[in-house]
Amino acid sequence: MLTIRPAQHSDLDALAATAARVAAPDVSLPNDPKLLERLVAQSEEALAADIDFPGDEQYLLVATDKGTLAGAMLVVAAAGHPGADYSFRNETIIHASPELGVNHRMYALTLSHDLSGFTLLRPPLVLRDERRGVVERALLQAALGFIAEHPERFAEDLIAPLPGMVDDAGESPFWYAVGSKFFGVAYREAERLALGRDRSFMAELMPHHPIYVPLLPDSAQNALGQTRAEYMPTYGLLIDEGFEAERYVDVFDGGPTFLVKRPLAHSIRIAQMLPLAVDAAIGRGEPDGLLINRETNRFRAVLAPAVRRPDGRVATTAEAANRLELIDDDEVRCVLA
Repeated sequence: MLTIRPAQHSDLDALAATAARVAAPDVSLPNDPKLLERLVAQSEEALAADIDFPGDEQYLLVATDKGTLAGAMLVVAAAGHPGADYSFRNETIIHASPELGVNHRMYALTLSHDLSGFTLLRPPLVLRDERRGVVERALLQAALGFIAEHPERFAEDLIAPLPGMVDDAGESPFWYAVGSKFFGVAYREAERLALGRDRSFMAELMPHHPIYVPLLPDSAQNALGQTRAEYMPTYGLLIDEGFEAERYVDVFDGGPTFLVKRPLAHSIRIAQMLPLAVDAAIGRGEPDGLLINRETNRFRAVLAPAVRRPDGRVATTAEAANRLELIDDDEVRCVLA
């Protein structure tokens, strides 16, 4: 039974092993044991603290199945805090001359910190196996459920960036055309420099005037707002949840940044708050639903057989209730099939 809970110190070896096995893990979690250890400690501290408004807290959730780590997901309470979170904003600039009868609409990119303070959801870190889709969806739904249960800890606006396209050598066409001209380093080195710190330094070196997209090489234009093939399943999950990606792209690789208002996220909007009923008759024939308790540092979510009964309660198995640390008639957040 897939169970999602906050990361613990005992998960470090499994987290490091998973990060090492997944291609380009730095977009989700750092592939560095020391940074992972610091991240788990920060998550534990954030969960234990009384929070009235979002700040520099980071929450790391892990999914386990039969005692084995199946995936992880990081939620950053306020992007860029206490500095700024930089991205490029897509804009349309009109060049017109009535005398010549010319009117051209031209796309341009402008350095922006509009998304500073928005709650940031990193892509789920999940092995590319047959269960990837199930685990990713459950992690995303659980993260959204946790956000909905504790609104004081998070912003009203949620963002979810995905990594941009890279070539066979692992280099970014967009970075080569734009960022490298101002930083003088290769894409991988730029990502390493940015890892684990805010991106306020971007403002010091990146251009503050609009970058006209038609002046970029075709390879950079084609990469703009696109993600890598291995992240297309995540792309689809974000679309299913109501996220949209139209206006902002990553300053490094031009990857898309998805946005949604918290109440409009699908798994938040359709969730039901129901009393729990442990039912021995519930078995493998019933559809799985995601059941989420309403705790903070003892947060739990399980993907388990779940059926809404005519009496208004949600019936599930004793094992699911035990993993949620709930008993009959305790209230549970339900995302049902």
